[in-house]
Amino acid sequence: MSHSLHRCGTAENLKDDYVMLIMCRPDQANDPEVKSRLQEAWDVLSSFEADLTNFGSVRGGGRHRKAIKDFRDEGKFLIHAVFKDRDVMKACLGELKRRDLGLPVTVSGLFEEVKGACREMGLVPHTVQSSLGIVGKTEMLPDEKALEITTMCGHAMVSQNLLAHLIKKVRSGKTTHADAALELSRQCECGIFNPARAERLLKQMV
Repeated sequence: MSHSLHRCGTAENLKDDYVMLIMCRPDQANDPEVKSRLQEAWDVLSSFEADLTNFGSVRGGGRHRKAIKDFRDEGKFLIHAVFKDRDVMKACLGELKRRDLGLPVTVSGLFEEVKGACREMGLVPHTVQSSLGIVGKTEMLPDEKALEITTMCGHAMVSQNLLAHLIKKVRSGKTTHADAALELSRQCECGIFNPARAERLLKQMV
């Protein structure tokens, strides 16, 4: 799940950002039994919808574009969900464990927080990936505060220029922090951008 692995920030401001991925192989998505399991996974997520800050699928956009039911009916092989609360993420993980759908589940977030949640659920991670940071010509990157927002789209579709433009609009009173965060979220095609965290970070930046 490398596209959600490189979110920048501090240990404190990443505590409301957990990305869950549920998937099968692309060629399995049309298998009736596997499709039924994917739909059941969407049903589990729908029971937590009030606590999800975003959700989506591969090239399907996020919650700004479609409802959970629409993603469920499409039956694509990949499911994304973004949680702003660790306990809610853990509860959802527990329900997926209880149903034992036979689908791989990955959670991205602060290592100790995710590891602790798995331990509390009696789960042993199969694989762990860690981001080693950014190397190369880092002087060409946006500043650290901007990266905290732009890296929430793992496919680099949230532009630092759009972010700067929206900050100006917020400062001039032409838009709100929430609307600016939603506009940034719309750029993310797979729904892993966290608009709730973006709104909070925008308030700090503005």
